[in-house]
Amino acid sequence: MKSAVAEITRISQSLPPRKAAQLLKMARALQQQVRALNGDEWERIINEPRHRPKLEGIRKRLARLEREDKLEDFDFNKL
Repeated sequence: MKSAVAEITRISQSLPPRKAAQLLKMARALQQQVRALNGDEWERIINEPRHRPKLEGIRKRLARLEREDKLEDFDFNKL
């Protein structure tokens, strides 16, 4: 967990202020979702083998933008 926190901190410090604010907003939304679910339910959802085409599309798009060094331009509001 400590390494994840350190990496998130490092990433957020390397972003322009507007992008760092977007990252914070996304993290807060995720935190609210996690709090709304109990731990067992959250684990069940994460480990469910069901295919998620929208999520897979987002993952592929992010990977492509990262390869093209354009990830900074990604608009998380368009998810």
